[in-house]
Amino acid sequence: MFRASKLLVVVMLVVWSLAATPAGVAATQSQTTLTVTVVDSNGDPVAGANITATWDGESNTKETAANGRAFMDVEEGADVELNVTADDYVRNHPFEVEDASEEEVTVDVARKGRSTVVVRDAQGEPLEDATVEFQDRFRTAVEGETDENGRYETGTVERGEYQVTAVKPGYLQEEADVTVRSSSQQEFELERGSAQLEVTVVDDHFEEPQRLEEARVRVEDDQGEVANVRASGGTASLSVDVNNLYTVAVEKDGYVTSDENVRIHESDRSVRIATQRVPTLTVEPQNRRVVVGESTTVTVVNAYDEPVAGAEIIKNNRTVGETNDDGEFTATIESTGNQGIRASQGDLESEVVAIEGVEPAEDEPTPSPTPTETDGDGAGLGAVVALVALLGAARLARRR
Repeated sequence: MFRASKLLVVVMLVVWSLAATPAGVAATQSQTTLTVTVVDSNGDPVAGANITATWDGESNTKETAANGRAFMDVEEGADVELNVTADDYVRNHPFEVEDASEEEVTVDVARKGRSTVVVRDAQGEPLEDATVEFQDRFRTAVEGETDENGRYETGTVERGEYQVTAVKPGYLQEEADVTVRSSSQQEFELERGSAQLEVTVVDDHFEEPQRLEEARVRVEDDQGEVANVRASGGTASLSVDVNNLYTVAVEKDGYVTSDENVRIHESDRSVRIATQRVPTLTVEPQNRRVVVGESTTVTVVNAYDEPVAGAEIIKNNRTVGETNDDGEFTATIESTGNQGIRASQGDLESEVVAIEGVEPAEDEPTPSPTPTETDGDGAGLGAVVALVALLGAARLARRR
């Protein structure tokens, strides 16, 4: 009894301790310490730099001491990003620590710099909305677009070597190696350029896709419609601006409108866009008028005039069966008047077809022939008798 009482007390203490734990608090994650040293391009420590460590929605910020070091408590095993800011130094990209453990990490920073890029066309006019990109170590450091004066300001970046590109839809891309200092400027001159876009339109309903004759090919970019041409023989060819993203749409009556995003760089490009007929169901009755009590066959076909198996047949708003593998169903006409028959499958439904039920025709009595004296061979026999009588009379007259 005493042991049972002790066990009960222990259980109650455990339950009480669990209840006292705040909701949503899991077991404490184990922590580890990163020893982070911030150095400049010469390897000298940078004092007073702010280091912000972020991981899984958590963060921690510390400032480096005179020796350039700071101790960062982070979650053990987490992937941690370290961002460094300082009065005279900057880092273009976060420093990444994978599977954090108690370790020493050296983060290098560079002196702050700035650069201005000016983009003009071949006539010297400023180009607005040209895209300028600065890459260092094969990664994008900064990028943006030029203003109405053709200018782009980088803001604060690391001093050093960059690969800089300038491009605008309709213009050939230019690039240059640029050294960014405390303040620097680079100019680009862009030339117009075009490429040939060939669009082939096919109907891929068939095992071997077939070219679609007389479809319309519509090409648009973010400024609006660029071209609207006819695909003669299933192919349309047109000239478009280089370095641009287009939406190419294919349209034809009875077909689903199909579109595709096509990026044109600085060379010709061919694309194939597939479409199919708009899905339909059509009921084709064998007879339009059927005697009441008899049956007729209806066939359900798709937009390609192919039989549709498993289509639901609905007669006068009541389901009466499904089509067989040949797309056929035999319907019995049970009453006079128009019987509405339609087909349904998935989201598709056919138009209603009317089959008229008619009463069987009544039998008309066949009239019996009435005998006459001239019927049959009697008429011919009477004429012969009369002729013989006349001949006899003539002979008697001669004898007298």
